Amino acid sequence: MRSLRFSLSFLCLVAGWQDVAAGVIGKDRRQPISAYAASVKKSEADVRKEFAASGRIMCPFNEASAFLVHQGDVILTARHVIFPERSMVRYAGRPALGNCGFEVTDGKTSQWYRIDVKAIIYPDDRQRSFTDRFDWIAMKLAEPIPGVKPYKLPVRPAAVKDKVTAVSIRQDGFPFQDWNERIVSECQVRKTWAIDGISGSGLETDCDLTMKSSGSPVLRRTDDGWDVVGIASSGTADCPKFRSKRCANWAVGLTDAVADAVRKLAAMPSGATKN
Repeated sequence: MRSLRFSLSFLCLVAGWQDVAAGVIGKDRRQPISAYAASVKKSEADVRKEFAASGRIMCPFNEASAFLVHQGDVILTARHVIFPERSMVRYAGRPALGNCGFEVTDGKTSQWYRIDVKAIIYPDDRQRSFTDRFDWIAMKLAEPIPGVKPYKLPVRPAAVKDKVTAVSIRQDGFPFQDWNERIVSECQVRKTWAIDGISGSGLETDCDLTMKSSGSPVLRRTDDGWDVVGIASSGTADCPKFRSKRCANWAVGLTDAVADAVRKLAAMPSGATKN
C-alpha cells in the first residue's frame, strides 16, 4: 500500500486539492443511477429504491456520504467526515457537533432527517491515518426514515475478488453534478488487511471514487439484497486520474466492533436523547 493517500471527503480541498476531470487517464467506471440501471436492465425507479439507503451527511464544515444500515434510524459514515482533519482544526478549532443532518433523495427531491448527535459511537482509539481500522462512526437519527430499506450487516467478511458496488453522493469531477444524483461504481476487493491482527478490518478495492465519497458503503449483492462489507475512507493519489493499475481505494471493513455499535444504536429508542 502506497503511503501517499487522500481522504475522500470535502475536507481534502483544504489541503490544496485540485479538481481533475474524470476519465482523463484510463477509464472512469462511475455511473449515474440512470446509466447503471440501463446496464443491469432495470428501471431507474427500481434502482433508486434499491440504493435509497445511500445518502448525504452534513455537519459543520463538511458534506460527505453516509448510509442507512440494519435499521431505518441508524447510519454509518467515515469518522474523519465528522471530526475534521488537523489542518481544519488548527484553522477554525474543533466544531461542536450540532445541526447534523442526513439526506435521502428519489432523484428529484430530497428529505433531511436530524441526527441525534448525543447518540453516536466510534472507537475510543485515536485515528492514526485514513488507512487504519478506526475511520468509522455510527450515528442515530432522531426518527426512522419511512419507505427506505437499509443495507444489511454482512453475512460474512469481505474476501479477495469479491464483486462489490460503491454508491455515493455526487463526486467532484463527475460530469453529472445534480445535487440529488447518486454515483455507482462496480468494482472488486483487491486485498484484505488484518490491522492490529483483526481479520478484514481493512479493504483495498479498485472502486473508482473521488472526493465526497468518504463514508459511502462498499456493498456486496446477496440473495436478500445488499449487505455492507466496508466504509469508503481514502484513496491513492492516482485515483482522480483513473490510472487503473495504480489507483486503489481504501475502506474500513465491517468488523464485529462496527456491527456491535450498529446493533447497540438500533436497540436505543429513537429520540431517547435530546440535543
